[in-house]
Amino acid sequence: MNLGHFTSSTLGINIEEFQEYVYSFYGKGGIEDIGASKEQIRKATLKIIEYSLESGESDIYGAFSSDLKFIKHILIEEFNLKDH
Repeated sequence: MNLGHFTSSTLGINIEEFQEYVYSFYGKGGIEDIGASKEQIRKATLKIIEYSLESGESDIYGAFSSDLKFIKHILIEEFNLKDH
């Protein structure tokens, strides 16, 4: 896997920032609060990364920029959260 100018520490920071962004949507008090915990969001994010790398459908940034709805779907389906 070629991450170009990214280092593992840069990628880790980007993932953490993305997870906070997702939490601001789907976590307690978020824009579309479905009651997701930070741990559930972390697990859903890892699923997105695994899917993107395995399928080759998205580069390392593509998964982060456009997959909020996919993460929401994972959170609802895998953790039985409710979409209001």
